[in-house]
Amino acid sequence: MTEKDFLPKEYSQSPKEGSVTWQSPSNIALVKYWGKKENQIPANPSISFTLDHCKTTTTLKFNKRTSALNKNEEFDFAFYFEGKKKEDFKPKIATFFKRIEQYCAFLKQYHLEISSENSFPHSSGIASSASGMSALALCLMSLE
Repeated sequence: MTEKDFLPKEYSQSPKEGSVTWQSPSNIALVKYWGKKENQIPANPSISFTLDHCKTTTTLKFNKRTSALNKNEEFDFAFYFEGKKKEDFKPKIATFFKRIEQYCAFLKQYHLEISSENSFPHSSGIASSASGMSALALCLMSLE
């Protein structure tokens, strides 16, 4: 099999609207990697523990767009963290969407509303970005 075998063919049967929710556990690093190589690959190994009771819950609401899309159109989404709109989190999510667009070509067909919350304090040293992106990825796969 090649990479082309995993690329989507067509999304004619995709749902018009709905929502899906996933949870992902977080982790805490004992030995943290220092720096990253290209494509977010760590420059050195790390050791961490999964924290089953510290998790991120993400809900993805989706509505199929009715307007015709042009190839250069941006992703259409809003992001809420713990009930508040967070524009400063959007660039990281947009970068993620760009990286997976060839596998999830349906993304630009939707307006997405992403709502995320943690069962632990934000900025406490627990990897909330990792658990948040994991929960978002699971939501996207459910939509697919």
